Amino acid sequence: MTVYLEVVNLLFVFSTALLYPVILALLLLFGWSLALLGSLISEYTSRRRDLQELEGICAEASKMALSGREEEAASLTAGYRGTPRVLAALGEEARSLRGDPAAPRLEKALQDAELGMGKALEPVKIGVRVGPMLGLMGTLIPMGPALISLSRGEIQQMADSLVIAFSTTVIGLAVGGICYGVYTVKNRWYRQDMSDLEYAAELLHGERKRRDRSREREAGG
Repeated sequence: MTVYLEVVNLLFVFSTALLYPVILALLLLFGWSLALLGSLISEYTSRRRDLQELEGICAEASKMALSGREEEAASLTAGYRGTPRVLAALGEEARSLRGDPAAPRLEKALQDAELGMGKALEPVKIGVRVGPMLGLMGTLIPMGPALISLSRGEIQQMADSLVIAFSTTVIGLAVGGICYGVYTVKNRWYRQDMSDLEYAAELLHGERKRRDRSREREAGG
């Protein structure tokens, strides 16, 4: 029985020692989630897409790349008024047309763009899970001292513990809700960006395919 009580006391000490780190982490996460919400609004005001402009730029860039002017083609794609992430990927797609084989390099550029977008969403996705988890920890940890205070008749101390418990729950859920909303919107934006990049890749690679088919017909004739 003595060993059991020692183990229980040790667990109680360890759990209560986590309360302040959990509260600090929640406050930091809440501040980060508010900054994340602000960045979402800023990105929304700056996002722009124009398929007609993209088609014209890709057609001209494809001709430049096939004539050996890959850097000029990349500079031309940089003139597209899209998001910085799309512009960087478009530049890589234009450079990938240099030499043979172009298709694997083009596919690699698309994969790198997709991985980059996924990496940008990882912190937000973690916030969706970690915020409520820390909120739950902040709820359960003060419940032990609250029950002890209740058994001793210390109502004020019990009330203080319950205030901490409920406050951390609210903050944790708020962090999770904000991160989930940001993740949902950004995930849709990035899927749209990937769709545009895949379309641009087809446009950039289409001119090369037509030229190769023409050469094959001339060789066959």
